[in-house]
Amino acid sequence: MSDLHDIPAPRPAGTKTVSQPVRKFDLPNGVRLLVKEDHRLPFVEFRAVLRGGVLAETATDNGITQLLSRMLLQGTATRNAAQIAGEIESVGGGVDTFGGNNSFGVSAEVMREDFALGLDIVLDVLRQPAFPAGALERERAIQIAGIKDQRDQVLPSAIRIMRRAMFGGAGYGLDTLGTEESVASLTQAGLAAFHQRLAVADNCVLAIYGDVQTEATKSAVARSLANWKSTSAAGALAPPTPRPTAAVNGARRAAETRDKKQAVVVVGFPGSTLDAPDRFALELLQEACSDLGSRLFLRIREQLGLAYYVGAQNFLGLVPGYFAFYAGTAPGAAERVERELVAEAKLLGDEGLTPEELQRAKAKVIGQKKIARQDLAGVALTNALDELFGLGFANADRDDARFEAVTSAQVQAAARKYLHPDAMVLAQVQGATPDEA
Repeated sequence: MSDLHDIPAPRPAGTKTVSQPVRKFDLPNGVRLLVKEDHRLPFVEFRAVLRGGVLAETATDNGITQLLSRMLLQGTATRNAAQIAGEIESVGGGVDTFGGNNSFGVSAEVMREDFALGLDIVLDVLRQPAFPAGALERERAIQIAGIKDQRDQVLPSAIRIMRRAMFGGAGYGLDTLGTEESVASLTQAGLAAFHQRLAVADNCVLAIYGDVQTEATKSAVARSLANWKSTSAAGALAPPTPRPTAAVNGARRAAETRDKKQAVVVVGFPGSTLDAPDRFALELLQEACSDLGSRLFLRIREQLGLAYYVGAQNFLGLVPGYFAFYAGTAPGAAERVERELVAEAKLLGDEGLTPEELQRAKAKVIGQKKIARQDLAGVALTNALDELFGLGFANADRDDARFEAVTSAQVQAAARKYLHPDAMVLAQVQGATPDEA
């Protein structure tokens, strides 16, 4: 689908290696193309991302984004699965897909001279999946096995229980893998219809980063995508409507049991969104409560000896997500650990973080982001998702300054706003007590 005449010619020997700023192109059919020239290494990274995930699903078709993403590599109108894998691997490249809470997409990496092949395969698997019946049954079985295996993972199980109690049977209350029943009911026709609705030009951001030439790349993509249509139904890709959470009328409880000699406690609160100004305070709060020097670790694990592990999770969504504290402990200690986590949440609202805690959290978060920016593939994905979600592809460029500007008062205000006891969800996965084992 790409035009070989638009592929950049090899750079002359001795050409200075440079990295250029990202450039954005809005193609006539609605595709947003991001191109970054980075000639330090002879690789090209492709990241095609589209809105989808659990916000585009219902309880009936839950898991369809994940299954769709897996099926994209199982054959197209022009290639079978073996041909897809064989062609990309024959040049030392790779192609993969993903499906998550808010999006799905295709990624690929090739050498510079294999640009045309990389672009052709990415667009082929994204736009023309065939959903062969045999592969569908195999991938369905793998996904259902994954759902069953999740029950053995106690911390993720507890997080899912908390999410269901908080969000109900829609939106972020759904699991990305779906349920055994919903995945078993998915059909070729259903996958094709879901793909037809979401795999449209104006729902796609394509990032191409690496050893490329910007104008030639733009020309090649524009030619390849000239016949890709935009949304056919008005409003089909409107921003998701916030899903109602359960009524905020006091703490809610949810629990399940496992045949494990371990319990997991999760204390969750309705959270914030990707575009909220206070997201940076919440991310620093998460970091300050998650490392080995955090107050949770020192109090609950080191001083009291009650937990195997302890931390916090800040899930930011296109609609409000959640903020949660978690701990793994012995079954008989779960109730006390829960009380300690609730007490720490209250203390954060009452007092916030100490200056030392805040500074350590800032240093770690900013340092991690600086390291992440050295990975061109990761930068391409981050920029593409930020553009897809309406934040703008350059959003992450301002992160260091935003985190550095957060004050102790802002962290305390965020804790008071979100860590409210009347909105709390207390979730547990209880294992067998010593007497029951």
